[in-house]
Amino acid sequence: MYKQTYQTRSSSMGRILRRLVFLLMLGNMLFPQSLQAQNTSRKVSGTVKSSEDAETMPGVNVLVKGTTQGTATDIDGNFSIDVPSENSVLVISFIGYRTLEVRVGNQTRIDVNLEPDLSSLSEVVVIGYGTQERAKVTGAISSVGADQIRELPVPNLASALQGRAAGVLVTNAGAPGTDPIVRIRGIGTVGNNDPLYVIDGIPAGGLNQINPADIASIEVLKDASAAAIYGSRAANGVILVTTKKGSIGKVKVTLDSYYGTQSAWKQLDLLNRDQYIAFGRELLANGNQPAPQRFDDLGELANVETDWQGEMFRSAPIQDHNLNISGGTESALYNVSFGYFAQDGIMRGTGFERVSFRTNTEFKINKYVNVGQTLTVAYSDRANEPFTGGRSQLEHMVKQVPYIPVRDATRLGGFRSPDRVDGSDPENPVLNAELRTNRQQDYKILGTAYLDVMPFEGFRYRFLVGLDVGIGSNDQYTPRFFAGDFNNQAFASISQTKSTFVSPLFSNQFSYTKTIQKHTFDLLGVIEQQTFKNTSLNGTGQNFLTNDVRVLQGVQNQTTTSNEINYALISYVARINYDYDQKYLFSASVRRDGGSRFGPNNKWGTFPSISLGWRISQENFMKSATWLSDLKIRGSYGETGNDRIGDYVYQGTINSNLFYNFDGSLQGGSTISALANANLRWESTIMKNIGLDFGLFSDRFVGSLEWFDNTTEGMILGVPIPPSLGFDGAPVANVGTVNNRGLELTIGYRKYTGDFQFSIDGNLGTVKNELVSLGIGNTIFGPGFQGDPLTFTEEGRPIAYFYGWLADGLIQQGESVPGQPNSAPGDIRFRDLNNDGVINASDRTFLGHYLPDLTYGLNFSANYKNFDFTMFLQGVHGNEIFNNLRYHTEGMTRLFNASTVVLDRWTPTNTNTDVPRAVSGDPNRNARASSRFVEDGSYMRVKNIILGYTIPSTALTQWTNGYVSRVRVYFQTQNPLTFTKYTGYDPEIAVRTGINSSLGTGIDYGQFPAARTFIGGIQFTF
Repeated sequence: MYKQTYQTRSSSMGRILRRLVFLLMLGNMLFPQSLQAQNTSRKVSGTVKSSEDAETMPGVNVLVKGTTQGTATDIDGNFSIDVPSENSVLVISFIGYRTLEVRVGNQTRIDVNLEPDLSSLSEVVVIGYGTQERAKVTGAISSVGADQIRELPVPNLASALQGRAAGVLVTNAGAPGTDPIVRIRGIGTVGNNDPLYVIDGIPAGGLNQINPADIASIEVLKDASAAAIYGSRAANGVILVTTKKGSIGKVKVTLDSYYGTQSAWKQLDLLNRDQYIAFGRELLANGNQPAPQRFDDLGELANVETDWQGEMFRSAPIQDHNLNISGGTESALYNVSFGYFAQDGIMRGTGFERVSFRTNTEFKINKYVNVGQTLTVAYSDRANEPFTGGRSQLEHMVKQVPYIPVRDATRLGGFRSPDRVDGSDPENPVLNAELRTNRQQDYKILGTAYLDVMPFEGFRYRFLVGLDVGIGSNDQYTPRFFAGDFNNQAFASISQTKSTFVSPLFSNQFSYTKTIQKHTFDLLGVIEQQTFKNTSLNGTGQNFLTNDVRVLQGVQNQTTTSNEINYALISYVARINYDYDQKYLFSASVRRDGGSRFGPNNKWGTFPSISLGWRISQENFMKSATWLSDLKIRGSYGETGNDRIGDYVYQGTINSNLFYNFDGSLQGGSTISALANANLRWESTIMKNIGLDFGLFSDRFVGSLEWFDNTTEGMILGVPIPPSLGFDGAPVANVGTVNNRGLELTIGYRKYTGDFQFSIDGNLGTVKNELVSLGIGNTIFGPGFQGDPLTFTEEGRPIAYFYGWLADGLIQQGESVPGQPNSAPGDIRFRDLNNDGVINASDRTFLGHYLPDLTYGLNFSANYKNFDFTMFLQGVHGNEIFNNLRYHTEGMTRLFNASTVVLDRWTPTNTNTDVPRAVSGDPNRNARASSRFVEDGSYMRVKNIILGYTIPSTALTQWTNGYVSRVRVYFQTQNPLTFTKYTGYDPEIAVRTGINSSLGTGIDYGQFPAARTFIGGIQFTF
């Protein structure tokens, strides 16, 4: 009964509703104005803030859903809009934030907080000459944001990249202000392998003058699809740097300041005074040499025991202070910053200081014309580590005699070094640090000015003028001093070098974007020219009279030299990006470069690329897979070039530094020392890349996988010629081929909901390098030491592999090795690889390589309410290091101090060891370049740990009356832990000053070690 009544009532109610709807529709047709008059339209206002920092957000779009009626928030984040009814829905959106929909109801005020959009697909990525949505990218691009860049207390952007991007190997040189070595996807040539840096659209150098605090983002272009747009300079990859710009809103002032202290994270165990004397007696006795006279009576030095590492290493301060002012309106944007960075080296006599100023502005003249500019002005001052007698400071430290005092007021200059009665000649490293001056000062001006004209929708013409100016001054000075018989100078020496670099750029850029239904076209055309001029003037002299004059005026034996180098590049660029319904992606580009470095028959080069992408996740058959937010397959193919081959190498240049004997007197002369090659052309690299991008669970879990294959053709090498031609140098030609192949993986997970939020991001990369062919080129020996080349380059092996003999244990008593006629028990047995019964140069072989099998980085960031925590790990695996410093600490070739390892040296009573006997003169050449000194260079380093606290905004408002909107304090430590088997000071080995970085990387001559740093900082936002 109840059910029947309910159904009857329900049916009746349905008829009544249908009739009401009909009457409303009829009334709307007959009396539309009267119904509109009864509409419940109203005005709604509110404020939009960011959920991250509670800052108001100007320029946010507020739209009534289903209509074209909308507005935008003003400079204070406020909006006001008329809505037709209480059923209206406001759609609130802003780039980089999640779109929010709010039903109006009976509200007249709606305040909202927008949350950042976690999806990487909406991220705008900087590409060559423009930007592109991440979802549409078909190339291999790694991005590093401003927050990641600022996490590390480093002086330049290259150091901040370490461990952040898969396939990018960054090796820091340790000393403050020195440039790290950056390699993207291996090494493609024996020449220059440095990537191209493009800063705000202008290819430029001088990275130490760019303040990392000014950088908004860094993009690393790794494949042809991304990098070929830069043509002849992109073979080693391209790093795009974008500095911070202003945004619409009220004036925002931020102050970021930190101060910390650094120290050496590791020191070596060296012999103390008594151990040194006992070791020295045995070393010399085995070499049939007498002990030094001093050993029998130390005299005034009897109570001296100097810790030379303790004297040289120190606790050193590091500080960084940055003030930024930004803001703008719809017609004008501005960003101005001031920065000061200072880092004393953990080793005496080293340090780096920088003062920087940057201003970026943009003005909207009208809806058709914009003008803008970027400008960096910077000054830096670097105290360089001295290299004297061909030795690094670390080499002097480990060799120095422990009973010699650091200072001696009775000797000219106030320092002490060994004399002949000590039988050893290491220099005093503290003297070198405090008396010798090697100061590099640089001034940098880097700026652009541009005009944007947009005559109709989708089209833009940009005229950009850029200027890169560097002015450098290097001053070296050593006074007269006498520290010992082997460490003295009878005159003050002065060397001054002034250099100027000027590079203007003129660029005309045309772009057009058009969407026709589901088809989107993005076209680009560029015509540009960049020239480069380098000049230098060097003067040297000696002053025998006084130490007080440090300029070249009035000196004796004065010499001057000068140099000027000019280079020009003109380019034509075209690119098309196309997508259909954001599912099917296509990109193609071509660049034609003309460069003055190449022969007249090959001054022009053409560099094309093509790439395809398929967003499988957008297909209808994938709609049911709601857990899959993105799945994209992409592939690219193209060609890039390398123009950094040196200047004028295709020409037969004249060498004037020659003399000839005419009738007993030397007369100056000039000659052409090498043959010219008018057919010299670009080194070119064929790049292939296949990539897979994916996102799961609304992009909470994202990742990408890359496979690449890069082949460099036409590598420039010297070509052997017969001596009968009469030329000293071999002519260069395009004769070599190099291949780099590998995999890269990037993954990340983020949880940005609730009180506890976190993200984990990791990357790893592999690369295999092989010199495929030398053609008719010469095989290449790398830097040598004690007559042995330490690296070798030949077909079928990686470029610059470690080269030498294989150690095969120690010779014991009663054994003889005919192939080593000068050997004795306790010496190293070396392997006879060709079985000819003789150990000679033919038995040298592959000993390893400095390129790691695997590079990786892992970053963990978390927030709990007002606390934040970050930990960053970085490392390499599967590489070798040639530990040449062990030659000095364990070589035992002559009398120097040594490592405590030599306490376990072979003696007739200590035969169960792998440390050879101590014998001055080293008749068996135990210390030759061999596997004895090649070590596993793998390491994992806790690179950075940060713990911060942000004061609640409500408390700040009460305490500061609203003048301060954000305060964060933090504690940070860098390099607190390093896990490695390497026995040297530090496993991160770059290249020694003055050595070819492509042929000598990974050889530890005594490199400046990385510092362990502890920092406290504070950040204000006003």
